[in-house]
Amino acid sequence: MISLLKKRFNMQIIIYNDEYKQKLFEFTDRCFAELGKRFEPEGRHSFYNDIPNEFDVFFCMLEKDSVIGTAALKRFDGSEAELKALYLDKDYRGMGLGRELMNKVVLAAGELGYKSIVLDSMSQYKAARRLYEKTGFKDIARYNDNEYADVFMRMEL
Repeated sequence: MISLLKKRFNMQIIIYNDEYKQKLFEFTDRCFAELGKRFEPEGRHSFYNDIPNEFDVFFCMLEKDSVIGTAALKRFDGSEAELKALYLDKDYRGMGLGRELMNKVVLAAGELGYKSIVLDSMSQYKAARRLYEKTGFKDIARYNDNEYADVFMRMEL
């Protein structure tokens, strides 16, 4: 089904490069606004300005030349990575594309030698939580001081 969707929508998942920086920023700004948040690339989200050095891997899902989804990994602790920046444009949800992004990042974590992946989220993001659970993430105790997060999960690879 996914390959048919990819063909139908002309989608691909690429490793981020600076050619997509402006489109990524526009996408992230839209996603944050939808969630009632502000994207602050010159403030608390400044790490988006140096993606190659801030993340182990940062994937962009593209439809034609537009960013419609992202997923990233960042080293957390030793052999553990943290899932970051998992977003999908609202018009593409419910088609299995979030699962495809998640599968891509989990595969990359294994290839990079990680033994587990942690994530933090908010309980109001129910669809995201269902995706995490379907992928194999389990609830754990708080592992960071993110004041916005109230959901903490880990997946063993």
